[in-house]
This record gives sequence, structure tokens and C-alpha cells, in this order.
Amino acid sequence: MIGTTLKRLLQERNMNVNELSRRTGISAQTLYSIIKRDNMKIDFEVLLKLCDALSVPVEAFYNAEGKRPASTRLPDTEEWDLVRQYRQLDDHGRRLTRLVMEVELERMEQTRADQSPTEKPKGRIIPLYRTPAAAGYASPAFGEDYDDFTVDNDSPADFAFRISGDSMEPYIPDGSIQLAKRGAIIHDGDVGLFFVDGDMKCKQYCQDYYGNVHLFSLNRNRSDADMDIPASSGIMLMCFGKVLLPENVPLPQA
Repeated sequence: MIGTTLKRLLQERNMNVNELSRRTGISAQTLYSIIKRDNMKIDFEVLLKLCDALSVPVEAFYNAEGKRPASTRLPDTEEWDLVRQYRQLDDHGRRLTRLVMEVELERMEQTRADQSPTEKPKGRIIPLYRTPAAAGYASPAFGEDYDDFTVDNDSPADFAFRISGDSMEPYIPDGSIQLAKRGAIIHDGDVGLFFVDGDMKCKQYCQDYYGNVHLFSLNRNRSDADMDIPASSGIMLMCFGKVLLPENVPLPQA
């Protein structure tokens, strides 16, 4: 039913699948599959994207008797409220919300794996994010852009990432794979992945007596990449993981 309705709406609007794909961010291949497989199950979020792009309410995909599509589950009252709040956010707020959701979903997946009664393999699988965590500039994509990476069962690491850049050398070489742990307490001198006002930074952390935060490059020849975040700046700072280094790194001398 969804496929038939989608095909009709496209015809009425003289719109092709490629144009709908551009407007929704849904691949053309997926859209063709929805049209051809009338009973294909789709996520409600996908349905909302289709409705927004086609300027129709969700009810447009209901059948003649007013029943919702069997392939979707409508949100309950609480979920509708979350959708409403999400739509009120700006791009920065939506990006941060998606990051937090991805972290929580991975935490739940890890919890389920830890509680599984099946025999655990030798070593433990964590995500190795494909997007380089440039030392100070790029960020690991907390989503589906990762490969499996094996660590020791007793390793505290939650994820791995690959460094690209020289601003954290010699302690973190360019191109090396580093391990990190989410939720770890960050002390002065620790290295972490920090979400700073929309960007991810791999830096050494320090907070002064006045509450100002300083993020240092370990390579002092790259002090140009340091960051100072005054306590009164209002800049959002979150730590998404402590980098697990084999040794403590001294803070730069004043």
C-alpha cells in the first residue's frame, strides 16, 4: 500500500524518484524498492521524510478504511512529543541529539552482548570508526561508518579511531589506531575526544582555577591548534571518550 501511494503522489506532482531522493536523503534504490514492494516495511522516520518532501500528512498513506500501514508502527504520545521537540531544534541541536542517541544505542547493544549467555569469543569486538579523528580537526562518526576491531576482553576501550595529523605526535603518531573509553572521568593532563561547539577535537585537557578550559596539542610545534574556552563563553564542551594512552603526558609548561 505504501508503494502504491508513493507512486501515485509522485505522478501527481510530476516528480521522479531521483528528485525525491535528493529532497529526502533516501537512496533512489531504496525508494524504488518501496514502490515495487508494496508491503515493504519501512521505518517511521523514513515515512516522515517522505511526507515532508511530498507535503502530505502521514494520513495520506492510510488505506481507504483509515487504517495505518501495517508495515509501520505509529509513535505513542511520548514519542510524538519527542518528534515535536526535535523539529524545534536548530541544526546544531539536531546534530548533538543524533550523536547522543548513537552513543546510547551502542551502549545498549554492548549491554545486551555482555548479558548474552552464549560463549564469548576470544577478544572483544569494538567499533573502529572509518572517519579519521584528525588530531584537533576531524571527528569519528558516531554512526554506522565503522569496522569491527578486536581488543582484549579485559580492555576498558569502548571504541577505536584512526588519527590523521601531526598535532598529537609523538605520543599519538599520524595514522595510528587509538583506543578510547566513553564515560571516563577526565582529569588535567588526560587526552580525550571533545565535542566543542559542533566539532570534535582530539586534545589534552586542562581546566584552570577560574573554570576556563584549555585543550592542548601534544606536539608543541603545533601550538597553533590549541584551544582556550573561557568559562563565560557559552561554548558547548562535551567529552565523548578518554583516549587510553600507555603513559601519562605532562601538561605544557607555561
